[in-house]
Amino acid sequence: MKNVFKQIGQSRLHRHVVFWVCWVAGFTFIKSFGLSHEVYLGWLSYYVLTLPVFVAHTYLVAYVLIPNFLSRRYFPLFVLLFLLLIYGFSVVELILSNEYIYKWFPTSSEVSGDYLAPGNVITSGLGNFYIVLVFLAARTVRNWYHADNRRKELLQIELQQQMENAITKIQPLMLLYAIDHIDKMVEQSSPEISKAIALTSELLNDVMTYHEEKQQLFSKEINLVKKQVSLISLLRKNKPDVEFFISGDPGHIELPPMILFTLIDLIFRRFEHEQYNPELIIEASGYSNMITVQVIHSGVRREDEAMEKCLSTIQQLESFYKGKVSISFETHHLGSSVILRKL
Repeated sequence: MKNVFKQIGQSRLHRHVVFWVCWVAGFTFIKSFGLSHEVYLGWLSYYVLTLPVFVAHTYLVAYVLIPNFLSRRYFPLFVLLFLLLIYGFSVVELILSNEYIYKWFPTSSEVSGDYLAPGNVITSGLGNFYIVLVFLAARTVRNWYHADNRRKELLQIELQQQMENAITKIQPLMLLYAIDHIDKMVEQSSPEISKAIALTSELLNDVMTYHEEKQQLFSKEINLVKKQVSLISLLRKNKPDVEFFISGDPGHIELPPMILFTLIDLIFRRFEHEQYNPELIIEASGYSNMITVQVIHSGVRREDEAMEKCLSTIQQLESFYKGKVSISFETHHLGSSVILRKL
């Protein structure tokens, strides 16, 4: 019995109490409907005093018999034990009712001298069987409800993951950014149009190929970022100043794919309408398994505005890689630094 109540758990105690209270109140009302107040109190006393019998019987079936014996191998033993429990608890309930409750409390029920006859025991057992069925049905409906909700949650998580993977794979914001600037280059009849289109197509193809690879080494992502910087240099009049410092083997860096690419893309687009691009210093360490991106701001703009843009970028990046990476933000006299570490 100790293991039975341990299975129920404190979190489910409230639901079980509500179930049994409703059962006592409901059957008391059915049995005493239209009768006197004394009969109502008599049946209420009956169901309260016999409640331990029904609870013990129901929990033994639900939490001991069914989990341990309801299988093809033990099915005959399950049927035998199930019938024995019904018969045994019916006998206990009849003795308690006829020898004590019916004599103490008015329930309009007559005490029979042969109440333990097999027919009476079986009839009483049907009532015990009914409450077991009701309990199991309520438990099954609840389990089905939670399983259905869990299935929907998993489906939603899967769809969200697929969407995130698709977004990361094709980088739609980067692509739209490039297309928008290429349109402006067309209007201005820029001689670099063909080169910009070719580099955009090449970069998008490389990003998608990178996602198809089974082993996505970070060294290849660094090459994608370098190509991304080259594309930005073609699309914007003011060329970005980006320096790379690689220590150790960047292939040992364990971070989510495209996180550096996404961060650099966010920074470029965040400062899209500025007269200048901030200077970026990207440090990738295969020894410490981390990436540091220093954003060096020009003295011609207010520092608090630059900090606000960087913080907004960090928040957006955290929403993309929530729970996958540790992102910290530090400020210094030259600007700010974004530090990426695997959780």
